[in-house]
Amino acid sequence: VGSAGCKAKVMSKRRCNHHGQCSCAWEAKEKDIDHGGTLYPFIDRDKVMGLNESKKGSAKNVIKAWDERKDSEQVVRSVDGDGELIIHIPFTVQVKLKSFTVIGGSEGSAPNCVKLYKNRDDIDFETVEDVESDQEFNLVFDSDGSIQYPVRISKFQNASSITMFFTGNFEDETTQINYVGLKGEGTQNKRSIVIATYEARALESDHKSIADQHVSKSIQ
Repeated sequence: VGSAGCKAKVMSKRRCNHHGQCSCAWEAKEKDIDHGGTLYPFIDRDKVMGLNESKKGSAKNVIKAWDERKDSEQVVRSVDGDGELIIHIPFTVQVKLKSFTVIGGSEGSAPNCVKLYKNRDDIDFETVEDVESDQEFNLVFDSDGSIQYPVRISKFQNASSITMFFTGNFEDETTQINYVGLKGEGTQNKRSIVIATYEARALESDHKSIADQHVSKSIQ
């Protein structure tokens, strides 16, 4: 089912005990929240990566258009016997994340908790427990994407990437995710511009080191 759950454990598929840093979907549904538009056009889908996926490269399957959200063929599953999944989602521009949606597999295999990290390309299973998440959520079973989870917008501005750590599921040996939808606002600040700025400041020795590495890989 998973070993590293949210600080506020889900008491059932519909209820939460509201302890810790819980963010409950049913509270959000009762508020008039501006979730923004879909961030799908700003996601660099080819560079979406997953850790602990049963099929390598399948994490990008969950990034799909809204009309395709109910597709249960193109999904990502964790390896058998381990319900944890990490999905890294990079953007082509900096964005302001406002909310997200998660559609899981059957009720037992659907994820019950997720931790979000902004601009942390280094998150993996060795570092995730040592890095405090920007926000964590108890999830409820959602078969059609009708539930929006609003984030603390102040924590998710100028996001170049979002990493989602799904810590487990309700009652299965494998976690399955069919769809992840992100909403918010895109900006005109392209991620490549930031990279170019650092490259312009690189030392000559840095360029030599990179060149040496390239030659070494070519020889191999």
